[in-house]
Amino acid sequence: MTKTMSPLDCVAQVEEHFGPIVTHLERVRSEVAALFEAGPVTTASLRERLEPGVLAFLRNPDLVGGGFVVAPDVLSDRRLSLVWWQGEDRDFLADADAPATGEAIDYTRLPWYRTAQRTGELTLVGPYVDFVCTDEYVMTTTMPVYVQGRMVGVAGADTLVETLETMLLPGLREAGATLVNGHGKAIVSADPQLPTGAPLTTARDMIPCRDLPLSVALS
Repeated sequence: MTKTMSPLDCVAQVEEHFGPIVTHLERVRSEVAALFEAGPVTTASLRERLEPGVLAFLRNPDLVGGGFVVAPDVLSDRRLSLVWWQGEDRDFLADADAPATGEAIDYTRLPWYRTAQRTGELTLVGPYVDFVCTDEYVMTTTMPVYVQGRMVGVAGADTLVETLETMLLPGLREAGATLVNGHGKAIVSADPQLPTGAPLTTARDMIPCRDLPLSVALS
């Protein structure tokens, strides 16, 4: 007999996906901090240090991108830089330059950067349409990295909402549940009338996911 998925099983699926992401970001944080503590850092040296570990991490088909996003004025050769890999082929994402300045687009205003900077903690942002990288709905996990009290950037990873739907929707349907973010907005829902990003206005119970700003809500 096939076991029916419970809400707790749905929570476990979410934690099993995001747990390794957090572990990876902690590893990137250690590598980046060690590099900056050793002396001036260039875009090339940062890429060289991170590339093997990030490419190995992105072998997981449930991930769409990852890397490190540099804080302003901490590199010796560039004011802003995305050291980021994405897609099925794990392509390196070249910096998207603003035509007026020739510098990388100012990502420091985006929530996945700004929230991590403001809180100093692990951040999970989304669902939102990622116009910088994928042009699709994503969830971005970021972790700020500090060296001698100064934030030098954020380690990050992206998950497509489509991937979470494939992974979670069968269980959420059985449980009659919705995965919501920390603002109570739907990420994946068993309710076809509740689209991605819509606020969940009624729920009889909320089961939090461990160490994540996510919950499984029961209708």
